[in-house]
Amino acid sequence: MARNSRRGRGRKQNGEEDEGCCAATLDTLTHPCCCGGVWSQAAALWLTLLRPSLHTGHGADPAAPPPGGRVAAAMYRSVRHYRVAVSPTRPPCCPYTPSCSTYAVQALHHHGALRGGRLILGRLLRCRPGAARRRAYQDPVPPARH
Repeated sequence: MARNSRRGRGRKQNGEEDEGCCAATLDTLTHPCCCGGVWSQAAALWLTLLRPSLHTGHGADPAAPPPGGRVAAAMYRSVRHYRVAVSPTRPPCCPYTPSCSTYAVQALHHHGALRGGRLILGRLLRCRPGAARRRAYQDPVPPARH
């Protein structure tokens, strides 16, 4: 299969263009799935973290309770805001189980801000169909070190 110059697209054998995982999106350059790439995901996360104090009105996430530390709790609230306010307005496209946002709240709960943040960043960097296929679409949060 010959690859097209735009990432996530290719040509089928009969000459039709394959849209990839972002076929139904309006703007594939900013879509956080596989076509928008890591930069759009990182920009969305950065903007979420820079928002002025998020209200905790969303409550605890069913995937994991809030972490104990201040920085981890602020990061948790940001991810929780994304899960409640932003994610329902977009089509699901994460190739992994659990999804990246579920992974984020679990990593922050189990590992805190520093190690959890590194784990989240690593997960966002490998959130694309090829990497997920190599991991059999499973990528759980590693157990906490004691």
